[in-house]
Amino acid sequence: MLKRALALPLLLAVISCGPALKPLPPMAPLPEPPSESPSPASMPQPIDDRTLLSLPERDFSLDLLRERGLLVPVKGIAASQIPDTYDAPRDGARVHYAQDILAKRGTPVLAADDGAILHIGTNALGGNVIWTTDPTRRFAFYYAHLQKYAKGLHDGQQISRGDVIGYVGTSGNAPKDTPHLHFQVVRIVSGKRYSDGPPLNPLPFFTQVGITR
Repeated sequence: MLKRALALPLLLAVISCGPALKPLPPMAPLPEPPSESPSPASMPQPIDDRTLLSLPERDFSLDLLRERGLLVPVKGIAASQIPDTYDAPRDGARVHYAQDILAKRGTPVLAADDGAILHIGTNALGGNVIWTTDPTRRFAFYYAHLQKYAKGLHDGQQISRGDVIGYVGTSGNAPKDTPHLHFQVVRIVSGKRYSDGPPLNPLPFFTQVGITR
């Protein structure tokens, strides 16, 4: 019922907000873990040097992000309340590549992970926005359509998971009757142009309900 109730405002939200980003390139699949009690026929065979060289390379950056998990960056919201709009089409030529998290105007926006503030500013699409990074500086997090920022924030500031960094709003090109947070995760491929990194869907990485510290 909750997802049905959110469907109309969410539809309005996904036609706006956020910069267009290139999709994350396909990654090599991780090897399936063995079953708890494999049958003799399915037991793994010894791996020689040639086979070892042909195995897909593990994506250790994603492994670290999965291990840490992310806090849902809106107070009081759980991952189960967020309809997946990552692949939603936009303007007939773009894809969302982010998640829109609907909440009442003024609801606290929280840091999804420990790290630092990369940039606080404004742009035409996102309105009031904040870019932050994770502790390893491998990923950047983009928070858009904020009503306002939390007091005292500045570029380079260290932050902790659950810190209030802003408040849900409709700045930028968000529908004025649909307050929400546009939340995006991108890989950092250049320290000076972190916003150009390929995106990934944040929804599978949300492991904690949005709570303040």
